[in-house]
Amino acid sequence: MSHSHFVKTFTLAGIALSLAGIGVPTAQAATQSITMVTNSQPKSNVTNSNITSFALTADELAEQKKLYGDVTKTLVKLSGTKNTRDLGGYQTADGKWKVRSQRLLRSDNLNKLYISDKKALADKYHVTSVIDFRTPGQINSAPDQAVPNATNVNLSILGEHAFGDDKDHPTLNPDFSGDGSFYIQRLEFGYPAVTGYRQFLNMLLDNPQATLYHCSSGKDRTGIATVLIMSILGMDQQTIINDFMQSNQTGRTVKLAWINEYFREIKQNYGTMEKYITQLLDFSQVKQEKLRSMYLVSTDGKDTTYPAPQEPAPAPTAPDNTKTSEEPTIPAPIPEQAANPQHKTNKVKVISTKRLHTSYKYHLKGHKQWFKDAKLKKSLGHTPWHSHTKWRLVKVERIKINHKTLTYYQVKDHAGHLAWLAKANVMKIK
Repeated sequence: MSHSHFVKTFTLAGIALSLAGIGVPTAQAATQSITMVTNSQPKSNVTNSNITSFALTADELAEQKKLYGDVTKTLVKLSGTKNTRDLGGYQTADGKWKVRSQRLLRSDNLNKLYISDKKALADKYHVTSVIDFRTPGQINSAPDQAVPNATNVNLSILGEHAFGDDKDHPTLNPDFSGDGSFYIQRLEFGYPAVTGYRQFLNMLLDNPQATLYHCSSGKDRTGIATVLIMSILGMDQQTIINDFMQSNQTGRTVKLAWINEYFREIKQNYGTMEKYITQLLDFSQVKQEKLRSMYLVSTDGKDTTYPAPQEPAPAPTAPDNTKTSEEPTIPAPIPEQAANPQHKTNKVKVISTKRLHTSYKYHLKGHKQWFKDAKLKKSLGHTPWHSHTKWRLVKVERIKINHKTLTYYQVKDHAGHLAWLAKANVMKIK
């Protein structure tokens, strides 16, 4: 199936690619620009469930198709799933390349697959790898029906539990209640998400056949996995957003505010999606080029494979002219520090904790390191250089690092974002 008509305009990144199309074209420029989009959102009668579902009216469905494209053009029609889609046919921002068909399938859970569904996935789509992003509890309550001759790997993107809002500290912005709370740092900076998506991308490099990846509804964890794939392959951001929003047409709930928040967080902390993928997910440029060579073909009707990355030539070795001794060489003793590659980390001990009840009267100093917890184990990067966001202090902790006592504040903005920051880097507004 083809989506060639999906890409009607070029982004600035796409135009730049076209103008610079000398030698081997590249697809990565589409990851360099992040913009916000605002449009209408369909109504949902379910907001906080493992599988959110609602019915669009005829007018709402027509509006969604007008805004984001018709999901039936990508939908894989299976009897036991509602949100299985083929990424094949999506074009890069420069219009020169498209995703191979029947190689990358996104889906909701496979618990209710029919025999005919399994046969289609095995024989027509040649699925040899199924990657399940659900939590252990979700898998136990609704295990996948096995696809013949396919391996099944679980990579829980939300850790042990897929909980939404914290009952004691609900998200202040109603747009991010329920499943929306996943988009406030958990899907972009949460440790299970970072490690899970990193492993997922590397698994794609090892499978010459088709991969099907899924969660419960095929919209949040699966939706973000698709954002990462499409960003690496070089789709422009509007095409990526369109695909994300099409879950609404399958009876699932997604909001434009959610995907915009995901992009906003990444831009604030890393500047571009490409830097986020390269630096935090540790998915190198060479790996990204290899992924493109595996999943992209030309749009000129010849289906030419995207050029594989050139392997660097090994450095020449100088001939060894030294005389070989008849006596065996005794290896030098390994220093104790070198024998143990794990370097010593600072011991951080929390001395005291106190909840605070303050209003939004605080700004943060620019480009200061902040953390997910006060023990400073999970870094969120750095605060933005310039920000007019007003923060509220919600907690203060005194910690001891190598016999030195420091104070860290937990700060929270109007959208519910949380971070820990040294006291000296929080400024009160007069």
